[in-house]
Amino acid sequence: MEKTVEQIEEERIETERVEAEKVQLEYDKKVNSEVDRRLTTAMQKKEAEYKEKLKDEQRKSTLSAEENQKEREVELAEREERIKRLELNASKMDLFKTRGYSLDLTDFVNGNTIEEIDTNVVNLNKVIATIVEKQVTERLKTNSYTPPKGGNASGEKNPFSKEHFNLTEQGALYKSNPTLAKSLMSSAGK
Repeated sequence: MEKTVEQIEEERIETERVEAEKVQLEYDKKVNSEVDRRLTTAMQKKEAEYKEKLKDEQRKSTLSAEENQKEREVELAEREERIKRLELNASKMDLFKTRGYSLDLTDFVNGNTIEEIDTNVVNLNKVIATIVEKQVTERLKTNSYTPPKGGNASGEKNPFSKEHFNLTEQGALYKSNPTLAKSLMSSAGK
């Protein structure tokens, strides 16, 4: 018995559905495997952190009251230093914003106080200005641009000029790029 077109189409659709399910199952397996791997890594990292913290707490419990006090003072000094650095960095960013400088340059300017940073910003700006001015001066000396004679700025032949007069190219240029054609025509003096 021969299969009808509808039966063949139904079989094809069922085959595609089964294939899609297989692909989805394989994808799900890979995703779950990656998730498991990442979770295991994260759990191992946290476990190591907790073990380190536990060892530190056990060590602290064996210290005397005076040693504990000294250790707290050291931790407090480290926190204060970290806060001071963050505040100084925020002030530096504000300074750059108010002066209109690129925030990309903040990493190149250092100092222990906002005044030192301000001085270093001014010095950096002077250095950059000097370098830019030297480069501009050098380029103006060595690379002064003079347009070619009888052609346009890109060096192409101008079909409107006396030297390269060509009606066929003029017509083609009018069709393909009328703006360029008008520009070339005016540069040829027509």
